[in-house]
This record gives sequence, structure tokens and C-alpha cells, in this order.
Amino acid sequence: MTVIIDDPPATAAPPQPKQSTTARRWWMKADPRKAAQRRISRELEDLWLDPPAYCRPGAEPVTDLLHWEVIIDGPPGTPYAGGTFPVDVWYPNEYPFQPPNLTFKTKVYYPNIDEEGQMVVDVLHGYWLAGLIHRLLLGFVSILYDPLLDYPINEDIAEQYENEYELYEKEAREWTRRYSSTRSPRTGYPRL
Repeated sequence: MTVIIDDPPATAAPPQPKQSTTARRWWMKADPRKAAQRRISRELEDLWLDPPAYCRPGAEPVTDLLHWEVIIDGPPGTPYAGGTFPVDVWYPNEYPFQPPNLTFKTKVYYPNIDEEGQMVVDVLHGYWLAGLIHRLLLGFVSILYDPLLDYPINEDIAEQYENEYELYEKEAREWTRRYSSTRSPRTGYPRL
């Protein structure tokens, strides 16, 4: 009589327990950089699919989630209408608990923008709440309509805005014509 020995049956891996909400929160605290990168990735996708008014993804491809470009189109009814202003967005490792740094890449004649393209925004100066880049970009655009004259970086331009608005508007339009980029199509961002 021949005995055939079958291979032992393959055993399935035991089911893994679901990770509790507390465990997920602990993991995010243990590796906040990964949590920040996931959030930034979602925000980039949202910017691509549903950009805020007068904002859109830049033409430069995103190769680093902590640094990308946004284009702000000059809002109508302002001296910046018709101009396109590329803005560098730099995220700190502590995002969203620390705000991103936004810097205009072109010259802008404005009381709240310095020579390096840094803009004074009240949400970035002691009032930052863990928000979204979408909301921050809307704040940038709204400030182009109405500058924060309580926080001017360029005192001369702020004084001109208050006392000689027509001259300010003429100079701002000239800078927009001279320094802002021409309108370009949305290209360069990978679909996430």
C-alpha cells in the first residue's frame, strides 16, 4: 500500500487588527513630516482641481512637495489687472502648524510687498491657524484689492497710496505692465 503525503495546507495570514483613531494620531505625532506631506499633496491636488479665484498652479513642475509655484492673476478693478504674478510657495517641515512662506517672483509696486517679494499678511504674523493654502491665497488676492496700511513694508508707497492715489495707481499699473509675466496656460503640474 502506498501512502501519499499531501503538502500541509497553506495557512492564511491572520487578519490584522484595524488601527484605532488613537493609534493613527500617535503615528502622525511620531512622524509629522509624513502627515504634512500627505496634507500638502491633498492641497496641491485641490489647487489643481479647484483653484481659488485669480489663482492657479504655476507652469513649473512640482518635484518637491515642500516647494511649488502658484500664479496669481491680477484681479480686475486693481492696477494689477491683466498681470500674472508667479509666487513661490515654501512649506516648513512643521506645516500646518507653521505657515508656508509665499514670495512673489516678480516686482510688485505695493505697500505690503518688499523688494524680495515678501508680502505682509496678517494671518502670517501671529494669527496663523492651521489652515489651507487655498484660504491663504484668497487672502493674498484680497489684500491686492485693499492693502494693510497698518503694516506697510514700504512706507513711501503706503504714503503715496493714502495721499496721492492717482499717482500710486499709475505707477502700480506701469510696474504691472513692465514686470509681471504674460498670461500662460496651466501646465506642468502632474495629475495626482
